[in-house]
Amino acid sequence: MNSRVIIKATKPDIFSRRIAFKIGQETRTDDGVRLAIAKPLELEQVQEIMSTDHLPPTLSLEPDEAQQFMDELWNVGIRPSEGSGSAGQMAATQRHLEDMRSLVFKTPPPKA
Repeated sequence: MNSRVIIKATKPDIFSRRIAFKIGQETRTDDGVRLAIAKPLELEQVQEIMSTDHLPPTLSLEPDEAQQFMDELWNVGIRPSEGSGSAGQMAATQRHLEDMRSLVFKTPPPKA
């Protein structure tokens, strides 16, 4: 049996700033594929503020599932508030800088 969590992110309509999430679990068995869908999240009021270390996590993801979730957020326009962009963007910027240096300083670009 093989299962994975799937998270989809959508904007309900063009006028909304909210992002809707749908969470499911796909399980592959010898009989085929089964899909379980999460119900809306329900919060429980607590009487006093206490450590939550002993409580199980609300959601736990494998790295590939977390990456898929991150990709879904990216698809609806959510970007990291800090950081220097993706590795691909950084590599392209570095290549551009090397090209500009070779033009300005009239030196050949470094060999890759």
